[in-house]
Amino acid sequence: MMSKHKPAGTPLSRKLLVLGALPAVVMFITLIGFFTSARLEDARRDLSYSNQLLADSLAPSLEYAVVSGNTVALQEILSQSIRYSKADWIRVTDVTGEQLGLATHSDSPANELQQGFQIYEAEILQKPLNFETDRQTQWFEPEFGQSSGALRVGRVQVGVNDRTLVQRRNNILWSSVAVGLTLLLFSILVIRHTLNAILSPVNQVSGRINRLIERDYRVARVNRRGNSREIIDIEQQLNELAEHLETLKTSRDQTLAASEHARERAETASRAKSEFLATMSHELRTPLNGVLGMIDLVQEETLTPRQRDYLQTARQSTEDLLTVISDILDYARMDSGSAVLENQVFNLHTLVTNCVASYRHVAEEQGLALTLNFYGDWPEHTLVQGDAPRLRQILACLLDNAIKYTREGFVNVQMGCFGVEDGYIIINCSVSDSGSGIPHERITDIFSSFQQLEMGDTRSFGGAGMGLSLVQRLVELLGGHIQLETDLGKGSSFRFELPLELAPTATPSKPTEPLRQAELPLSMRALVVEDNPVNQRVAVALLNRLGFHTEAVTNGKEALEKVRTSQLGYHVILMDCQMPVMDGYETTRYIREWETKNGRHRTPVIALTADVLPGTEQSCVESGMDDYLSKPVRKEHLREVLSKWVPFFEVR
Repeated sequence: MMSKHKPAGTPLSRKLLVLGALPAVVMFITLIGFFTSARLEDARRDLSYSNQLLADSLAPSLEYAVVSGNTVALQEILSQSIRYSKADWIRVTDVTGEQLGLATHSDSPANELQQGFQIYEAEILQKPLNFETDRQTQWFEPEFGQSSGALRVGRVQVGVNDRTLVQRRNNILWSSVAVGLTLLLFSILVIRHTLNAILSPVNQVSGRINRLIERDYRVARVNRRGNSREIIDIEQQLNELAEHLETLKTSRDQTLAASEHARERAETASRAKSEFLATMSHELRTPLNGVLGMIDLVQEETLTPRQRDYLQTARQSTEDLLTVISDILDYARMDSGSAVLENQVFNLHTLVTNCVASYRHVAEEQGLALTLNFYGDWPEHTLVQGDAPRLRQILACLLDNAIKYTREGFVNVQMGCFGVEDGYIIINCSVSDSGSGIPHERITDIFSSFQQLEMGDTRSFGGAGMGLSLVQRLVELLGGHIQLETDLGKGSSFRFELPLELAPTATPSKPTEPLRQAELPLSMRALVVEDNPVNQRVAVALLNRLGFHTEAVTNGKEALEKVRTSQLGYHVILMDCQMPVMDGYETTRYIREWETKNGRHRTPVIALTADVLPGTEQSCVESGMDDYLSKPVRKEHLREVLSKWVPFFEVR
């Protein structure tokens, strides 16, 4: 099942709500601003107009009272006028500016009536009296003046406090804001209701997709009422997808069941094949040994040269057949996991010498020079513990292969001994020839089972094509690795390295490193993950001598548990690639995931591999490993790799 992640980003409903509300907000702000400013201007003009109108209306009414000096009537008119007006005070003055009358809403002193007030004025004029007769006499004709027009006798002033306009403006603003917010809230509610109607089918489609992700492939009913055409089409397509996925699921289950059944049958057939090969190999060896015995008995009789040659050919063919049967038996044991390594004491120098000597006669018959050279730091006594028959089988197969494919020239065997460390040695053996060589594109094929460079009925050499594949498996089983160096037309060289433990009676030579290295403080920590006990003990010994506190486990599962539970962690991990339970590639991937998830620093992981074919290094890098070492581990190679990945290692 797919992992569920928290959805990122802004919900579509919120985006649509903002998209719908934003124009409404802009529109309301614009309209409210426009109408508020218009109302404020109207209020100002209305206040100015009404008070100016009041002043203009009072001026004619006060003419008689001012001219006659009737202050009582004047005050009465002012009191009545201010009672129903918005003015704060009304004042009347004569032509000299002397106050004749005053009416206010408060008892403010006269000297404060000029501050903070808008004043509207009108002139009180005495107009001539017109009679309907032809009489020309005017009442109250002034003794001064140059014209017979209206005469100014006073002034009426209407005062309005500035707070009145401010209060009016505040009322307008608050009412506008209240109306605008009400309309905006109403618009948002309408938009939200509309969006819910639009997004509800979308949410249903999203839920349907989640159910498909969770492998719920039930067909849902399509709601055609109230849904848009696009939503209806999507729901129909999801139903078709669900039916298709249900079909695929059924097909996959059937395929998995068939594959599981086929796997079980293949495993059963493989076990049966291995058991059959093992049984047949044992059964065939018995009569073949009888044939060899009879041939030996016949050869003791008096024979003609031709008869002796025939018997020798028969004996050689029988021994070749016996070798093939032995190889098949070894393959059957390794395929079934029943191959058991022997651990016996033997003289390595003697074993190699005798094995090469047994092929000297065959090489001389083909006109080849077979040589053997020993080099390196050999101990005084070459008694070691290990599987002597397997080691002899590896060397014999390489010698047989070299002699078979070399028509003229030489076959050279070189046996080196290196890295004597705490009772362990590493042998380096190479078998070189001057044959035709191997094309580089066929290097991988020659280590495959039942493969030869020449196939078909026209091939030059016989054999089942099992030898080199068996050699590779045996070398890896013993904890080493094999390499091939070849040059087409100039020959080939097979080289393998194996770790061996010195026998208790053997006296190892002195270490090549100064003893002071063993006294270094074990402050750096290392973990060795290796299932081969000899390789594991060699790697631990080398790391300890290089100043590491070293722990060892036999499979990837144990290594992963060590990494997760270690308080101090490790400065380096040596990781075998091929192991039971969990191999090195998978273990490294789990370690890298754990480091990333928990914010831990990256621990250098060095691969230990017996596979030195092209592509091995790339596989190690892709799994998260940093470098790799070929088995068995050599001190100089280990020191070189550690200096690249472990901080301050060279200083130590």
